[in-house]
Amino acid sequence: MDKVELDDASVVAFLSLKKLRITPQLKLDGKVSFLIEGDNINEALQELYGNASVGILDYIKAFKGFRSSIFAMKRGRDDH
Repeated sequence: MDKVELDDASVVAFLSLKKLRITPQLKLDGKVSFLIEGDNINEALQELYGNASVGILDYIKAFKGFRSSIFAMKRGRDDH
């Protein structure tokens, strides 16, 4: 199983459509990154950069979800 850490929610949203496991994590500097786990991560990234077609509504839903997780994690950090 491959693992990659990414910061870009737009890339993460695309990868989520490829059924990869994605875990948001709060880094020590207060930024949120995403741990991507699964097989064929590099192939999925090649599809993205090759401008693969995806369902736009599915992509928007995923993107909004990951952006929300960024704000929620940062808000949780600030509440402490």
